Formats: sequence, C-alpha cells, structure tokens
Amino acid sequence: MKFAHIADAHLGREQFNQPFRYEDYVKAFREAVEKAVKARVDFILIAGDLFHVSRPSPKALRDAVEILEIPRRKEIPVFAIEGNHDKTIREASVFDLLEHLGLIRTLGLRREEKRDEFLRSKKIADRYLVWAEVGDLKIYGLRHHTRWQLIRGNTNVLKALFKRGDVLMLHQAVDYLARDTPYQDAFDLKLSELPDNFSYYALGHIHVRKLAEPEQTGLKGPIAYPGSTERTDVREASHVVVYGERDRKPKLRENTQPKGFYIVEDFRPEFVEVETRPFYRVTVSGNSKAELRRKVEEVAGLIPKDAVAIIYLEGTVKGGVSLAEFNDLLKGSGIAYYAFRSRVTGEAIISKERVGEEILTEWERELFLHLRSEPKEFPLDEFMDWLLEKYRLGVPEGMRARARKPVEEPKKPENAEEKRPKEEKRVKATPKKEKIEKPKTEKKTRPAKTSSLDAWLGGGRQ
Repeated sequence: MKFAHIADAHLGREQFNQPFRYEDYVKAFREAVEKAVKARVDFILIAGDLFHVSRPSPKALRDAVEILEIPRRKEIPVFAIEGNHDKTIREASVFDLLEHLGLIRTLGLRREEKRDEFLRSKKIADRYLVWAEVGDLKIYGLRHHTRWQLIRGNTNVLKALFKRGDVLMLHQAVDYLARDTPYQDAFDLKLSELPDNFSYYALGHIHVRKLAEPEQTGLKGPIAYPGSTERTDVREASHVVVYGERDRKPKLRENTQPKGFYIVEDFRPEFVEVETRPFYRVTVSGNSKAELRRKVEEVAGLIPKDAVAIIYLEGTVKGGVSLAEFNDLLKGSGIAYYAFRSRVTGEAIISKERVGEEILTEWERELFLHLRSEPKEFPLDEFMDWLLEKYRLGVPEGMRARARKPVEEPKKPENAEEKRPKEEKRVKATPKKEKIEKPKTEKKTRPAKTSSLDAWLGGGRQ
C-alpha cells in the first residue's frame, strides 16, 4: 500500500501582502498533488491547514477545487483533517463543501454518521467517530485541538479514542519533534501522550520536515512531519547569507530547508521535493552606515531576481539607522520582494555612558532597541521570535529581581484615629436581622455515572 502525506498548504495566503506569493502557495500544492498522482498512490492524506483561514476567499476555494479534481479524476481518495487555520466553531466548515463535492473525506468526530466506499462510523456519546478503510488499512484522524482540550485531568482523549490502527493523522505539535521550531515551548502533546499502536503517524502543524523513527520514540511506527509545501517564515529560508564585520566577502549557504511532502510505502516515508521560490535570509553587520550600505550592495548581487529576501542589519552605528535609507539601495535590483529589519544599536540614543546598569538591564536595553522601529516598519514576527527565545532561556535576572520586590504600602499618619472628625467615630447601631429559615428541599438524586470521554464529547463541537 502506497500513499501521499501532505500538510500545511495554507492556500489563500498572500505573504508580505504580495499577490505573487498567493500564486506561489497554490503552485506548490498543485505540484505536490500532481506528483502524488503520478506516483500512483492508493490515497492522499492532508494533515491539516489546507487553507490559511477558515473562511477562504472564493478564489482560494476555486483553486482548491481545481487541484483536488486531479486525484478525483483518477479515483484516488483524499482523506483530510482540519488544522488550526481551517477549523471553525460553526456547524459547517469549508471542508463540508469540499466533501459534498466529492473531493475529500474528512476524518474525526462528526455530528452525523458517514459511510461510503471508504468511510466507517462508530457512535460515541452524541458524536460519530469517522475513519477510513482502504483495503485492509485503517486510517484514523482528529482535527486540531489545544493541549488543555486533549489532556483533561487523568483523561488522555487521544488514547481513549484511538486504541489501535494503521495510520493516525493529527495536526498537533509533539514536544519531541518541536525542538528548534516556534512550538518548542508551546507544544500540544508530549511524546508519551501519543497512542502507541499505529504503524505510521501522519502529522501536520510544524512547518519544517521532521521524522522520528520507532527506535527513537518507542512507538510502533515513525512520526512524520512533511512540513509546509511553501515557505511560511524566514526561518525556513532556502538560502542563508552572512556578511559579518570581519568578513572580506559574504558567505552563502544553500538549500537549508527543502519543501515538499512524503510518499509512504509499507509505512516507510520518502521525501519528495517541490519547487519553490528562492527565499533568502541575509544578515549584514557593520559599524557605520557607509559600511552597511556597501555590504548590502555587494549582497544584492548574490540574490536572484525572482527571490524573496529578508535582510537584517546589525552592528553599532552612531545615531542608529533609518530603514528608509536602505530601501532606496535595492529599488533597481529587480528582486521580487525584499524587506529590511534593523538590529542596529544607536550609540547616540542608548549607551552605557548615558544609561547606566543601575537604570536599565542589558535585557531591557535590547528590548527598547527592538521597539524603536516605526509602526509601519515594525517586524512583529521577528520581535515575537526574539521575545519567545528570551523567555525560553529563562526570565531575565533583572526582571525577576524587580518582580520579587514587594510593593510598599503608604504609611498611615500618626494618631490617625484622633485626627478623624468626631462624626466619623459615631457608628449607628443597626438592628439585627431576623434569621429566615430556608424551606427544606428534597434530596437530589445523583445522575448516572458517565465516562470522562463522554463528558468531553458532550461539552461542545469537538
């Protein structure tokens, strides 16, 4: 049995507000599906975040329909789960429409029973657990849930729902594979919390390719993240350029994060790369505006015309730098999209001579430097990455010391009682209220015991 494992297509996204990036996401997903069909897979899995928002635009929906028609024409079933970007609290989602058109089959907990050539259902409380069977293969799945939804006291919802099977499809960040990703300190599941009787774990949510073998995890089968089909973040750059203060020329490192999906045969995944637009992460360091400008012009010659480039400026420059001064440098470069982000320290604004250690800690000075950008140019993603990294390493000592410092209460003036007006001392006696006896009520009968899983299922749309 051979199948394709695709995740995190994020159709409809216009990264950096650039229309051509919308087309890039569509193109990458189309190539993944076409390659899966060409490989003659028996079925395709989409492990969440097919769309970038739960209410995609008509254009994004049209593109999804056109691409999913490719396997349908070849009678290749597509099984999918909703990711955190797809899911909605409404009764019907865009996945219901795609299912009605015969393009996908959604696995997980459903309001209604689903049965067809591939789908099977089992009633649990007021829901139906829907899974797929292709030949002798059983495929289970569940849409994205937060950690507090999945681990409820002593109840592990996943282990209660899924006892055993062949494939388990989830859109969750598992701690063991979340290292060095944005989910490192915000994972959904611990490795030990995964059900352990599956031959393949088809996961989505982490956007870089990750694979953990059974000998590493102790589980029956491998845990696999194919990553997103297109680059969603600067950390997924295809090329990294570093031009340090002491470097005579820029250093280029290529193909650090290939994009694609898995083709899985006999539960062994093989990565298949898809072609994506070059994405450059550039770091230029210098101690003057002239040095930074010269190095940026040199680096521009390494970046192809069709690329996306995010350029970080670093160093200590008197008076700081304005990003507008650097945007002009690359206007005629022909680069498809570029943006500058500043990590430059301005001596004239913040220096040890003017702001001593007793006023601001090193951590606080760095924080203020990050906040110096103009609102329109503020790199929110980069700032959040920096902030999360700082707190991953631990709350800075200076902040801990200030948090521990008790707040002094205002001192009461001496003889405060004597200084009050005499009228304040007189308190009128209030008559005691008569005690009113509450009417006796009949003892309530205890409801019949229900399992914690039934209670979880009855708590709302899961």
